[in-house]
Amino acid sequence: MILTNQIMNTVTIKKEQIKKQLLEFICRQFLVDLEDIQLDKSLIDTGIIDSMGLIEIASFIEQNFYFKVNEDQMIRKNFGTVLLIVDFIDRNKK
Repeated sequence: MILTNQIMNTVTIKKEQIKKQLLEFICRQFLVDLEDIQLDKSLIDTGIIDSMGLIEIASFIEQNFYFKVNEDQMIRKNFGTVLLIVDFIDRNKK
């Protein structure tokens, strides 16, 4: 049980680090304040990014997490919200 909790804490820490990096990029690249980003709302629907912004986020992911984002992966299931992007990165990072 203790080992399971340690593993869960490690996973949580890694996802928090991913989220922090992603949010820093979004704030810097799209000139938005952190408090204006709703983690569970669409970045497109809230007007923070447009379709080109998705491409910029995909490029950021490739450069910082070292895996290729294919065009067919750029769907709402993976890129719909900040939290979904974090999960996508966590599943695919090397």
